[in-house]
Amino acid sequence: MRQLFLDKGVLSIKQVAQPVLDDYSVIVQVHYSCISSGTEQATITAAQKSMMSNVPAKIKKILHSISQNGMQVTKALVQQKLSGSIHSLGYSCSGQVIAAGKKVVSLQVGDYVACAGAGYAQHADIVCVPEHLAVRVHEKNYLALASGTTIGAIALQGIRRAQVQLGENVCVIGLGLLGQVTVQFAKNAGGTVFGIDLVNDRLTLAKKCGADRVYNASEEKNFAQEIRFATDHQGVDVTIITAASKSDAIIQQAMELTRKKGKVVLVGDVGLGLQRDPLYKKEIDFLISCSYGPGRYDPSYELRDNDYPYAYVRWTENRNMQAVVKLIESEKLNLRALLPDTFCLEEASHAYQRIREKKSLGAVLYYHESDEFCDTSGRKEEAKLSKLEYKKSEFIEDKSYPTMFVPAQKAGLLRVGIIGVGGFAKVKLLPILSELKQTKLDAIVDVNTANALTVARQYKAAHVLADDQELFENDLIDVAVIASPHLFHADQALRALKSGKAVFLEKPMVTNIEQLNEFKKLFENSQNHLLCVDYNRSFSPFMQKIKKVIQTRETPLVIYYRMNAGYIPAEHWVQTDVGAGRIIGEACHIFDLFNFLTDSQPLAVSVEAIHGAKNALFPTDNFSTQIKYADGSICTLLYTALGNTKVGKERMELFFDSKTIIMDDYKILTGYGVGPLFDKKTLTPDKGHAQLLTTFFDRIKQPIFVPPIEYSRLLTTAQLSLMVDQLACAGGGECTV
Repeated sequence: MRQLFLDKGVLSIKQVAQPVLDDYSVIVQVHYSCISSGTEQATITAAQKSMMSNVPAKIKKILHSISQNGMQVTKALVQQKLSGSIHSLGYSCSGQVIAAGKKVVSLQVGDYVACAGAGYAQHADIVCVPEHLAVRVHEKNYLALASGTTIGAIALQGIRRAQVQLGENVCVIGLGLLGQVTVQFAKNAGGTVFGIDLVNDRLTLAKKCGADRVYNASEEKNFAQEIRFATDHQGVDVTIITAASKSDAIIQQAMELTRKKGKVVLVGDVGLGLQRDPLYKKEIDFLISCSYGPGRYDPSYELRDNDYPYAYVRWTENRNMQAVVKLIESEKLNLRALLPDTFCLEEASHAYQRIREKKSLGAVLYYHESDEFCDTSGRKEEAKLSKLEYKKSEFIEDKSYPTMFVPAQKAGLLRVGIIGVGGFAKVKLLPILSELKQTKLDAIVDVNTANALTVARQYKAAHVLADDQELFENDLIDVAVIASPHLFHADQALRALKSGKAVFLEKPMVTNIEQLNEFKKLFENSQNHLLCVDYNRSFSPFMQKIKKVIQTRETPLVIYYRMNAGYIPAEHWVQTDVGAGRIIGEACHIFDLFNFLTDSQPLAVSVEAIHGAKNALFPTDNFSTQIKYADGSICTLLYTALGNTKVGKERMELFFDSKTIIMDDYKILTGYGVGPLFDKKTLTPDKGHAQLLTTFFDRIKQPIFVPPIEYSRLLTTAQLSLMVDQLACAGGGECTV
């Protein structure tokens, strides 16, 4: 399918994979998408800034990265910046639903819809949009106009924040597409509307759309005085800022135009250098309008099926969108005059050029094969759309298991595909993978197509996909590196292994007991699978050195490990079911390390978790667990999100045979009673990522594969993580392993 991107500041249409459907979203075949003069133009302008801007700050960041991540990672990050990022464009479109997720209730296949959301309602043939960011369009003839629903919802939320009342004086600063819609809404609410802009054509259009008075801010120096006279020297009741400018002058101007105890509502993007006068003397209410309405930027609302109660939150972002569609269909919102320009997708550059030259407020892109097009008046024949068939991903579980992994022999290279290219993959995994010998990063899989394209270009990967199943069905790779969100790890790894691929799996291995049982069944049926989980701490140079010293110990180990993890808010994906919390997602590292150092089986686990009056204190973020091992060793992990980050993140104290070893943040290793040559310091902490990856890929190439971490240890670590998580969520307790 086709999608429009911004590639190094240049508009580019690329053929990309179709998006993947999840349970809470719909797949929409796009008929029309809307370009606005505000947000998208700002994205383009920001992307076109010179790489040489603010050079001293960039040098400082590079030096900091070298100290924290080492030269290899820093080099990869610099190369990523130099190669340039690819950005997706678009946040408002309309079309027809061609597939719906299992938990979608308000929409069904065949519905015509208006869609919103940057990253969702893009300029593309097919988009995947969460249910709450899509609303039905009842009149098909208004589908083209409905592509501007998002802009309407933003303007409507600004009016709701302003609480415009009948007879009030309302000033709108900035008469771009958003400002013109705001003028109409303010007039419909019964206000006397004043419009301010720098472009005369926009002032004329605002008058046609209902503005009572308009002023050119650059030509009419006394417009503020005229507004004072028009309001009996009181000032306007409400000023709504829809302009886009980095200048602080606009917001100061808004304060001066507004009456005492009036309101200023910020909808656009302007500088926020507020001065004390007249904000203070007039006691003006300064309000921010958050995009489409309540629910915006709330993952539980936008990405799941959690709606706000109608009686308590009357106007959510979805209900605002519904209201805008009704206003369009009843022709109480006139978008025809605002969006006269229509272009096919291939002509998008002309549309953006007209907007940049201020010849147009916005434009509608259409997607079709013929020259016929239904313009925004709804009176011409509808466009003939490309017949795109949405390919649903279906995997039929194969109960048989491959006998042996056989890598491709072409040029002696192992073909690698990475599933999920978020921050960790880009900072840690990819730089290491790119340096491995006899490997070729051949495929990138990520639901964010623009991100996947950017990474693919940097590492010269041949395939960019949205659905990982294509890797296995089409035999595109030999090794799958999985770095997707935690909930998907087990399913993706199992499918890859059953397809005969080697798998390097970012931790955790599992997030629930059902997934653990699946791995147990897999290992019981066959030991021929090539799997490694990224429990890297045991491969760090410090831990390898400690292991050599304790191998000849006479007494059990007493280990105290502290993780000063830092606070992560509840809305972060790690704290949701997708991330499964920080015990399963991060503390698992330390459980595996305990298993490695003791080289024994855990017998019992006890947990104490914090129970605070504040909901922001999660028991899985603040707990202490003690594990008793068969050899008599006792290992304690204190994990907290309450500490100061300057203390350092990880510290271990280990006691045995009248000896003590202290490891501080993988930077300082100190031994007491173990010899003078044991101590070590390093500027760049090494937690073992590179060594583990290198070991795994080296062993893949051997005739007999020996797992870097024994499968029995992987299962034990997974079981410990699930048990500690369960006990912590219950407030504490103990159980046998």
